[in-house]
Amino acid sequence: MTETFSPSLRWLITNPFFLCIEIIFIYFIINLEFSYPDDLFFGNLILLVFASIYFLLNFSPITSIQTSLIIITVLIQTVFSLNDIETSYFFFPSLLIVSQMFFGFRYFIRSKIIVNDGLLFFKSNLFSCRDISVESRIKTIGGIFGFGELIIHHNDEEFILAGVEKPIEKRRILIDNFRLKPHPQKANWSGTIVLFLVCSLILISPIFFIWIFFYSYLSELSLLSRILCSTVITLLLTILILNIRLPRVNKDPASDIMGLELVNTGMWTQIFQWNELLVVKQLFRCGWGHNNYNGHKAPIIGKKMCGKWNPIALVIMHNLMLIYQMIGVHRRKIYEHHIDAIPRTYTIPGRKFRYLQEYVSKPLNLENMPEDINDQFILLNKQLERSGLFIDDIHAGNVRINSDGKIRLVDGELYTDGEVLIKNFLVNGIDDRLDGMEKVLGCERIIRWVDHRVSVDDLLKQR
Repeated sequence: MTETFSPSLRWLITNPFFLCIEIIFIYFIINLEFSYPDDLFFGNLILLVFASIYFLLNFSPITSIQTSLIIITVLIQTVFSLNDIETSYFFFPSLLIVSQMFFGFRYFIRSKIIVNDGLLFFKSNLFSCRDISVESRIKTIGGIFGFGELIIHHNDEEFILAGVEKPIEKRRILIDNFRLKPHPQKANWSGTIVLFLVCSLILISPIFFIWIFFYSYLSELSLLSRILCSTVITLLLTILILNIRLPRVNKDPASDIMGLELVNTGMWTQIFQWNELLVVKQLFRCGWGHNNYNGHKAPIIGKKMCGKWNPIALVIMHNLMLIYQMIGVHRRKIYEHHIDAIPRTYTIPGRKFRYLQEYVSKPLNLENMPEDINDQFILLNKQLERSGLFIDDIHAGNVRINSDGKIRLVDGELYTDGEVLIKNFLVNGIDDRLDGMEKVLGCERIIRWVDHRVSVDDLLKQR
């Protein structure tokens, strides 16, 4: 069986093609502000700063080539200017754009991983599948557009294929079908913090602009009065906007699987029996399922309930939770080979908030509790530490036991070291139903929410 992995068309559009659009925009600004090509100094400086930032962001294996092309163009422009060699206004921008597209297309066409008969071929290198390991890496921009990287490790060398669509699934194919070893992976400290902060600023920025508008409009008042009135009006308008009701999605997302046996209903999820080996989990959309937010802090007038019509504030809260639920699902797929307690998980194409998971039949109770449960949790904590992750919301109901007497965490979100700090602050600050958070069996990376649900520690004390 032969399998080929190559960059996706999305990568071609969002990397070299989008870079060319950025270059065109930069040349437009240079001409507008600095009379290119007559005044080259500031124009070249802008190009060099852009090239430096682009190089540091390191979007793909050809980033060094792309930045080199910009620097070479700057040098040639300078040489031409010093020697009074006249060229068309479009000459250097066109030359740079054509060269960027050439190397982009060259990488797109020539970069392929081909696996066949126990051998892997990549860029004139031939490896035995038994001698190499593979990891997947998804950077923020690539993740937004649905592609990432496959990294092949051989001894101390890395071989990177960028622009791969669904890299987590492709990595799983290489491990399951071709027996490549899973390469140890560790999550970045920051995780999604930068993206979270950027999105938060985008959401908050209209409030700031509203305040500026009223502050400018009330110019006849004294300074203190302007600040006070602008603040009060802005807060009132913000609350009114956040209470505008939006309709829920027309169809219950779980309507097509309602014929299956309902195994359980959680706060965010309905769980159905897919077959003997798998369950299917459907996350609730806002207005379907988890609708009661009365125990949460939110600027809602009246009852904090969702239904056919939902306040914008609750829609934002609900969708934010859904996004991090699915980020956790994808992380389960990445780290399933490194964290033994994570059951096998499969996402479903075309179903953003639905996934399949290995069915673990036995609940954690006094009858099924393994004798070495403490040791299993200690091992889990060590594996989480090596992976740079915390796992959250681990009450007894989210722990089940397989036929070998091993714990499996069937729910709970995975957070990086940086994300868990923000998550703890937000959850403790917003959810009034909680009395804080605690370690599970003294394991600092396994966290439970202190609420009405039975904890693993409480069960262990009853044994």
